[in-house]
Amino acid sequence: MSNLALRALSAVVALPLLAALILLAPPWGFGALVMLVAALALNECAAIMLAGAPPKYRATVVTLGVLYTAALYVLPGAALVWTLAAVVGTAALTLVDPGEIPAAGARLGATTFTVLYVGGLAAPLALLQRDAPHGPAWVLLAIGVTFGNDTGAYFGGRGFGKHKLYPKVSPAKTVEGAIGGLVASVAIMFAVRATLCSWLTVADCLAVGLPAAVIGPIGDLCESLLKRAAGVKDSGHLIPGHGGMLDRIDALLFVGAWIYVYAAFLR
Repeated sequence: MSNLALRALSAVVALPLLAALILLAPPWGFGALVMLVAALALNECAAIMLAGAPPKYRATVVTLGVLYTAALYVLPGAALVWTLAAVVGTAALTLVDPGEIPAAGARLGATTFTVLYVGGLAAPLALLQRDAPHGPAWVLLAIGVTFGNDTGAYFGGRGFGKHKLYPKVSPAKTVEGAIGGLVASVAIMFAVRATLCSWLTVADCLAVGLPAAVIGPIGDLCESLLKRAAGVKDSGHLIPGHGGMLDRIDALLFVGAWIYVYAAFLR
């Protein structure tokens, strides 16, 4: 089966179940799913960033990351406190097990980044679903816009791609693909406004669709940079056609964070 067919099949199976959970389950149900997804993505990120560290060390990093996500979800008003605690926790962990001293600084940086990157950016989606007006709909929009951008970029690049976007990090991405992703993101927002969510304004569609087309690829390229530096193709093999969990949510982490800020504080 081709990679595209596997991706499509995975989406057909997973997306209806995810939509039902977001719309019908109590907020804590989706929050629990976010914690699980964060744990899986943290495990993959730690394997990439801390490949030479002992398994117990990486497991502790994953635990710190999940606790950080959970703390942000339970008491988001104390986000600064939780962030400071996460930084102190990763510093203490590295001091206890620094590995080879010449490489201890790199281990500390990789540990702290893993916890803040995945653990911190996972929480906004759960908070969006629970706390923002029209929260479940915003979460579905975040997922739809992110995956729509990815699909638009894929077909735009396949059909018209000639100019490389960032060949040092992701040789397959093209400027034409990025434009296709932008068009798809904005089109999805306006299509949803016209059919399902009449409460969306034109400003909402532009304020979500346009930034998502920029922020999402930044998240994708960030993970691609980490994988290229580590010499790996995928973060894992959990999802057929998509690779690992981090491969699937790398852009969504960034887009979800932006939509949470917009829907909860700026709209």
